[in-house]
Amino acid sequence: MFRTKHTLASVLLLACGYLAPLHVQAQTDCTTDADNQCSYQTTQLCIADVPGATPMQVEIADTFGKRARGLMHRDGLPTHQGMWFLYDSERPGYSGFWMYNTRIPLDIAYLDEDLRVVKTFTMQPCTSVNPRNCPSYKPGANYWSALEMSAGYFDQYGITSGTQLQLCD
Repeated sequence: MFRTKHTLASVLLLACGYLAPLHVQAQTDCTTDADNQCSYQTTQLCIADVPGATPMQVEIADTFGKRARGLMHRDGLPTHQGMWFLYDSERPGYSGFWMYNTRIPLDIAYLDEDLRVVKTFTMQPCTSVNPRNCPSYKPGANYWSALEMSAGYFDQYGITSGTQLQLCD
């Protein structure tokens, strides 16, 4: 069922100009090097059934390079801004995120095929120069995408397991 929804959501994002065609983007468009500048398309996510809620303006990490880079090497995030990690297929619950080279604490929400939150964590920066010393935040449930916002954002706006997100109108 999600495959259709996921494909439909991608088509809608493409049609609205929120995503560049995926076949045009190179898989090596971003690296984890601090000097590398990545360019991201953006869209807005909203909490479903919460009229008047401020939209979350999110950068879209939809290639291997952009997902690997994530929010590394940033000194802060503006309020209501974050990153949405999109995958072409379902990810296993043992596949998590880490905070290597990430300078700011972040909230992460793992989302199912319908954009419902399956698990959240608040992640702290990993200061180790050895990435093997950085913890991995694994949701323990399969997911299709993940949303990262500044730490404390989810508590402030009531985003917990079971919260339904959607593309804003």
